Amino acid sequence: MFKKLIAVIALVLVLGGSALAYSWWDSLAVTENETLTIGQGVTLQVSAVATAPAGKVLVPSGVVLKADDVTSVVLTYNVKLDLAAVTALNLSVTSSNVQIGGSTANASLVNIAISQASSTVNDTDVLVTVTVTLSQPADLATYTAVINKAITFDLAFTATQA
Repeated sequence: MFKKLIAVIALVLVLGGSALAYSWWDSLAVTENETLTIGQGVTLQVSAVATAPAGKVLVPSGVVLKADDVTSVVLTYNVKLDLAAVTALNLSVTSSNVQIGGSTANASLVNIAISQASSTVNDTDVLVTVTVTLSQPADLATYTAVINKAITFDLAFTATQA
């Protein structure tokens, strides 16, 4: 009887030890799938106002200029990342929400040309120049509605990975 009891205890220890060893080995092979969302870039929205310099009037391109008339307003921005990235990010600048004197009625007359000194941005300044001009209105009533009014629009500066 004593031999049978020792054989049963030995069998339990061998099976238990094997099960414990397998479960430990199996836990080493566990892989977990986890999805991390990392920001794809930075977008900065800026409200811009294009007004002619003091004493000047922004007039449509192609009109006869008087002494105080200008055909364009130029805005400049120096853009850089606040922290250096390992590689430079692509920089894009877009305009939206164009209004003349608070109205979108004649916004199609506004031309916004955006030029960048570089198509990428990192921790050094990139000069972005925004030139605002007016197209010729179809009639005198439209001309009077838009002349010498503040032109407002939004600029979105977006930096993304290539």
